Amino acid sequence: MIKLLNRKKNRKKETGSTVRVRWTFLTMGVIFLTFSIFSYILLNTFQRVMLDNETDEMRNLSEELVTRFSNHYYPLTEEATTSMLDEPEIETGPIPAPQFRIEKREEFAPPVSLTKGGIIVKVYNPDEDLIYQTDTQSFRFLPSKEERVTEISGPYGKALSLVVPVHSTYNNRLLGYVQVIQTLKGYHEMTNDIRQSIIIIGIIALIFSSIIGGLLINSFVRPITNLTTAMESIQKNLDSDVRLNEGDKNNEFSKLARTYNEMVDLMQKNITNQREFVEDVSHELRTPVAIVEGHLKMLDRWGKEDPQILEESISASLTETQRMKTLVKEMLDLSRAKEIDVYYKNERTNIIQLLKQLVTNFRMLYPDFQFIVDDDVNEDVFVNMYRNHLEQVFVNILDNAVKYSTDRKEVHVSISSSKEGEQVDIAIQDYGSGISEEDLSKIFNRFYRVDKARSREKGGTGLGLPIVKELLESYGGQVHVSSQLDYGTIFRIQLPIIDKETTPEA
Repeated sequence: MIKLLNRKKNRKKETGSTVRVRWTFLTMGVIFLTFSIFSYILLNTFQRVMLDNETDEMRNLSEELVTRFSNHYYPLTEEATTSMLDEPEIETGPIPAPQFRIEKREEFAPPVSLTKGGIIVKVYNPDEDLIYQTDTQSFRFLPSKEERVTEISGPYGKALSLVVPVHSTYNNRLLGYVQVIQTLKGYHEMTNDIRQSIIIIGIIALIFSSIIGGLLINSFVRPITNLTTAMESIQKNLDSDVRLNEGDKNNEFSKLARTYNEMVDLMQKNITNQREFVEDVSHELRTPVAIVEGHLKMLDRWGKEDPQILEESISASLTETQRMKTLVKEMLDLSRAKEIDVYYKNERTNIIQLLKQLVTNFRMLYPDFQFIVDDDVNEDVFVNMYRNHLEQVFVNILDNAVKYSTDRKEVHVSISSSKEGEQVDIAIQDYGSGISEEDLSKIFNRFYRVDKARSREKGGTGLGLPIVKELLESYGGQVHVSSQLDYGTIFRIQLPIIDKETTPEA
């Protein structure tokens, strides 16, 4: 079993490191692939531009040569070609055949430059015999009737060849062929230099991409690692106060951290409520259960033969059973009051209509009491509160007012609005026994009773006012109490008003 647990832990660690390594390599791959594509496009563009430039130079040179050679009548010869390209002699009149014929001096000035880097010129007569060359290297010669650049093999790799036929401008006779060859020496040297630079830069880029990728992945994985650590801490201890740092930036990780923190807070709040519920119920049920148990034991011993003991025990047991039912119901109400924002956040209620209806009901239940209502609003007022919850609040307060008013049986209810109509104020005043200053600060504590004996006789559990406070605060309201012994008590309730036109009554 221990080995299995260790294996699971190791698997978790391996999984985390594997994800980090995978993402690091993926980031490296993406960065390096982007760099490679960019380098490939850049190199191809550079090669294409260079080839276009070399081709243009070849065409310009061939045109210049063809222009010079086409200005005579007879096919090209070695002597005439050499004379014309190397040391041209200027003549003003016609030259007898078979000598070279020159018409104008401008045809030869300036001399043709055949010394450009990588350029080789070869001249052929009409019979395709080589009669002139600037380099002795052998290249393939393919005569063509039209000007065309072809790729051939050269000493440095790929080379370019341009073969142009030469026709006389006087009789359109074929005089020979001019072949211009570009060995692309500079092209290949520069291309190799660029490739080497790209490789070096690529290695550097790979190193930097691995570093940058690792940093990026760490920045992405760190929040997930923190989340995992926090979850493991919560898993080990549900009361752990470990929370995620939400940060200042409003990004996905901040939202994740905020959601997680809210979820953990809600979970711990529910767990705390559950514990308090169990503890409170266990504590409060101990007394009625003990009473019922005592009466049952007494019945078991003497009640079978004594009708009076039997009747008293059954009556007391039924009373305590009813009290336990009331206690459990109120505890459940108190527990559910903390889930308002989940189940009842969109509920709407007409508070004036509900309060007046409850006062009417209490008048029927307690005809010996006088209920006075002062409504300074005189219109419907809607609040964001579930109707049953609002009714529970008013019933608890009105019921206490009736229970503890023994001499002056009068309850005064006033309704007003404040804060420019944004808040409704309800005041419920009785003229009963009142509450001491010492007890006043504790009346909203669970199971607290001002007079425990009297509260027990009246069926009180000490949960009514805590439920009132919890319900009102869950809906954004407030409750305040002021009291004086033997003069009575005033409960003041405040709730925010909502627009009745856009929110129908619940």
